[in-house]
Amino acid sequence: MDKMKILLINPPIPRSYYNNEFYIPSSLVYLAAVLQRNGDEVKILDLRTFKLSNPDGYYDFYERILIDAVSNFMPELIGFGCLYAGHFPDILRFSILLKKNFKEIPIATGGIHPTICAFDILSNCPSIDWVVLGEGEKSIVQLVNTIKDKHYEFDKIDGLAFRKDGKAIVNPKANYIEDIDSIPFPAYDLINPKDYYVDTSNWHNPKNLPINTSIPIITSRSCPNRCTFCSMYMVMGSRWRSRSPQSVVDEIEYLYNKYGHRHFSFMDDNLTFKKAHILGICSQIIKRRLDIQFETPNGIALGTVDEEVMAAMVCAGMVRVALAVESGSDFIRNKIMRKNLARDKILEVVKLTKKYKQLNVAAFFIVGMPEETSETLAETYNMIKEIDVDRVFLQNVVPYPGTKVFDQALRDNLLVDTNVDKWYLTSDRYLTNYDAFFIKPYKLELKDLREFREKCKKLTAVKKPPERQSTHAYKQTE
Repeated sequence: MDKMKILLINPPIPRSYYNNEFYIPSSLVYLAAVLQRNGDEVKILDLRTFKLSNPDGYYDFYERILIDAVSNFMPELIGFGCLYAGHFPDILRFSILLKKNFKEIPIATGGIHPTICAFDILSNCPSIDWVVLGEGEKSIVQLVNTIKDKHYEFDKIDGLAFRKDGKAIVNPKANYIEDIDSIPFPAYDLINPKDYYVDTSNWHNPKNLPINTSIPIITSRSCPNRCTFCSMYMVMGSRWRSRSPQSVVDEIEYLYNKYGHRHFSFMDDNLTFKKAHILGICSQIIKRRLDIQFETPNGIALGTVDEEVMAAMVCAGMVRVALAVESGSDFIRNKIMRKNLARDKILEVVKLTKKYKQLNVAAFFIVGMPEETSETLAETYNMIKEIDVDRVFLQNVVPYPGTKVFDQALRDNLLVDTNVDKWYLTSDRYLTNYDAFFIKPYKLELKDLREFREKCKKLTAVKKPPERQSTHAYKQTE
């Protein structure tokens, strides 16, 4: 079977996005790895690593890079990674540009937003040929091999959305990878880690180790919980699957030795779900004497944390931890969000963190669920005051399509933006949910939520993180 030339593209940071931090694109380096193993020639174009000097020339700048990259490589398939909804407007614009200039090259996309909105995207965006749903390693290889064999039996590919006779068809994602260790390590050879180096001089660095950037590590996939506001089960399935601790730390050790990296971010949806798993990872790090620091930016489930787990994580190098509290109201947190998290457990875990002076602690809260009231908001306010952590992230609930809270808000006419037929297009809607409101609770007005957020500013401020700038500068050509 002949090899195929494939270009995987990570879109730039949207202009209106509040956060300029960026990581190595885990999804693309994983997809690249399985395609390399399949015998294909792969390149990754990460538009985030190109420094934009003039914001007014945003589209001209990136469009020139895209045209040059495709002209020079001439791939037989282009794949856009769409990590979150805020990327999609740029991906759609760029796909239209590439179709206009390279009409014979098919274009695919994948990620959380395309998975949720696959039918609408293919029904309305002719510049996109396929959507790879959810966990994409097997599906992308099947798609590539189907194209190479000229069989074009797309209906046999699990988790693929395609067109037939001009109509969008979605093959639901049914099969997820059971043996996560069977997936090769990310294709780090296709990127230059130095492109992701930034000024980390003001980062929390209790060990005083070189940071440069934080490398994302994924030790497990999915989460068995079904919080009513979370859509991740639609992407990764409902069953938690993990890599072996040895595999996880082998990857860390490889990056430690080859690139000298000392800072990592565990990006799991539920890192601590299985106690033996997280303890095994920490034990391997300590046993191999890897002097590292790591953080948990996606938050950890407090119900899975005890004194032994916290001690092991800190001993292995955890210096920043985010706690997924979500609400100070027992009713909202447990009956509505279905967190199954007792108030006493929250206080217990926060107390555990205070044993470690080197540990920077953040807490996540969500406000604005349909059942929110002035009383439940007061309970959240009081808990924020009580737990006394280093940083509080207070977010407005976002009703992602496919979640229980979306269905409820749609059914009961609670959506602020009722034009749901156009939600696949997104825009600024999901770029940041700190200021925008998407649901009007049954017993509150939006002004009540605004006043509550203003009140909370006295406790915590959402600060913009320092801008991350790459050392990679694009040399423009005539």
